[in-house]
Amino acid sequence: MNFKKLYSTTVFILISILCFSQSVDSVHFVSKTSNLKLSYNSSLIYPGVRTGIELPIKTMYITKVKKSGSTKVLAKDQFITANISWYHHPNFHDNIYLTSGWTTRRTKSKGFFTEFSPEIGLSRTFLGGTTYKVDNNGKVTIERLAGYYYAFVSIGGGLGYDFSKTKSKPFMVFSKFNLFAMFPYNSTIYLRPAAEFGLIYTPQHFLVLKVRSRNIKKNI
Repeated sequence: MNFKKLYSTTVFILISILCFSQSVDSVHFVSKTSNLKLSYNSSLIYPGVRTGIELPIKTMYITKVKKSGSTKVLAKDQFITANISWYHHPNFHDNIYLTSGWTTRRTKSKGFFTEFSPEIGLSRTFLGGTTYKVDNNGKVTIERLAGYYYAFVSIGGGLGYDFSKTKSKPFMVFSKFNLFAMFPYNSTIYLRPAAEFGLIYTPQHFLVLKVRSRNIKKNI
């Protein structure tokens, strides 16, 4: 008898969960304009600057209806990026690197976001101080703009705040940690961390070019 009561109670609870935990998700796909980026780019303690552009691939707004009736909105963005970066390492070198990458960003309705981005590119270093070159005849000359080319890869993650969500301002602030590698570097791989602190400017928040939406009914 007790087993029958337990079975009935369990079935009732499961049916209640299935009936009352359903929500309707509204998914909107929006096309945006490009974003402009400017940041302080520090390789360890060595100062630098970084600027670039974000070219949008896809933006998706997901609206979830909770059991309480309130809604939760999450924006998911994907971008192709192009950047030029520089840092100065005193008495060693200046490094300029051009990169292209892919960025994915998740933004909450209150404006806070996280992002992740791998990049590949080309690095050119310029040696600090005066560099001398000796030819086969023993003649010594000064080599202008001495330095080296390297293949460049990096991976990074960061967080920030989008002021367009709550303040109607067309910009975001962010901080980001990157780990990059240059190779071949004396037959090895040169690894170095870098930190970014900067601003992303979104012209007039965004220009909607195309919107597609659909509703998804599902159990949570």
